[in-house]
Amino acid sequence: MNIAVSAAGASLASPVFEEFSKTPFLLIVNVETMECTSIPHDKSGKNSEIALAEMILKHRCEALITGKLEEDVFKILADDHVTRFFGSGLSAEEALMAMERRELKLIRNPEGTDECNENHHELEELQVCSGHQH
Repeated sequence: MNIAVSAAGASLASPVFEEFSKTPFLLIVNVETMECTSIPHDKSGKNSEIALAEMILKHRCEALITGKLEEDVFKILADDHVTRFFGSGLSAEEALMAMERRELKLIRNPEGTDECNENHHELEELQVCSGHQH
């Protein structure tokens, strides 16, 4: 299973970047092997954050650990059922471990908060938003 992480640097020791559209690197991590592929983010291109979101889909990532998301990126990921987690303040490795322990907050809207938003489609999130937890 692949997980994407927006990061300040090219390694798992790098901090999770607080804003997806400005992230210097996108890390694609295979959580079974912890193999990490680092993709530099060219922020100069038009719609560069859209290209980054499409890279997440291309690598078949099941989740993204990041900070704030732009609304268009949020919609692309939510429409493709990519779970979004808030991991700012942690290293990429710490955030991945926290995700495994279910300690990271879900990003349910483009502002990065866990308030419900009609754009997310994950069944579990919908059940939580409507008050029906497992």
